Amino acid sequence: MRERSILCISMLELLVAVISAAFTLIVILDPLLSVSMFINLTRDLQKSEMIRQAFVATGVAGVLMLTFLIFNNLLFDLLGIELESFKVAGGIILFILGLQIVLGLDIGGSSAGHKNLESTDRIGKKSMAGVIIGTPVMCGPGTITTVMILGAQDGILLTLGAVILALLCIWLILIFSAQIKKLLGETVLVILSKIVGLLLTAIAVHTIWTGILGLIALSIA
Repeated sequence: MRERSILCISMLELLVAVISAAFTLIVILDPLLSVSMFINLTRDLQKSEMIRQAFVATGVAGVLMLTFLIFNNLLFDLLGIELESFKVAGGIILFILGLQIVLGLDIGGSSAGHKNLESTDRIGKKSMAGVIIGTPVMCGPGTITTVMILGAQDGILLTLGAVILALLCIWLILIFSAQIKKLLGETVLVILSKIVGLLLTAIAVHTIWTGILGLIALSIA
């Protein structure tokens, strides 16, 4: 009986850890940013093609995320860097991305790039909607950084479960993107996106701080 209780507690802790990591990934992926763009790029497509493009978007993002998840330790070894250093560098990137979302900044021309994706070569973009949403809109530097940190910190299997759960949520959001936009409206989506950006900056600050503490501990040891 005691062993069963311990097993239940362990399973519950594992589930909480997977959900927590998945929530972090969902925040980084910022599906609200993708909703309006996905609607515009798939506006004239049939329902079946729109669903296919949603599959393509999550598939492209998933392949990139899994690639960096599996080979993250190899990259760390080849480059000769510690996880703590990567946390600090990655946290800075996440912080900049969060500021960009919250304040509407155009850092590195990314916002302009997104506008160009929507306005130029509309026919070609509709057929490539899934690829465009998958990367760079969803799976960019911030997402890749987060996946590598989670993988090195929590292990590949736990992070894999979090990636699958996060991508499933993103896929459902894209499938029902039109209904979500109609229900919430453009203004509410923008406000929610700002909140997501604020959460992203908070995650970034925590990541930087834990990285700095880790580097201090390594220097003392």
